[in-house]
Amino acid sequence: MSLLRNKWMTLMINVLIVTLMFTVVAPVYDLFHYINSLFYIAYAYLFIGILLWVIRGGFFDAITYSFRRFHNRVSKQKDYMDDWHKKPLPSQTVEKSWLGFFIFNGGMLMVGLLALLAVYYNY
Repeated sequence: MSLLRNKWMTLMINVLIVTLMFTVVAPVYDLFHYINSLFYIAYAYLFIGILLWVIRGGFFDAITYSFRRFHNRVSKQKDYMDDWHKKPLPSQTVEKSWLGFFIFNGGMLMVGLLALLAVYYNY
């Protein structure tokens, strides 16, 4: 677990994953296919990071609260022990460390991707 806390070590692990994916999946070993492999991993990280950022910002809190309240009012089997209004909202369940983890790794992989694209198009 301490290995994942070091953000530079996880970045190196991600580069190794990209290289492994490139060697297994690529039909031809060239820079174009390596850039494609890096794109898949980088933008998966960025997509998850941006989704966590939107959730942490509270975008889905009102919707979740409304659905819980509606379900409590409409439900035929009342559970009086259920405190629907005290349950944590989605923005309270996303930890800031996970958000930073995905944004940092996705951003650094994207910087590498842009550098490789510059090399590819200038070569």
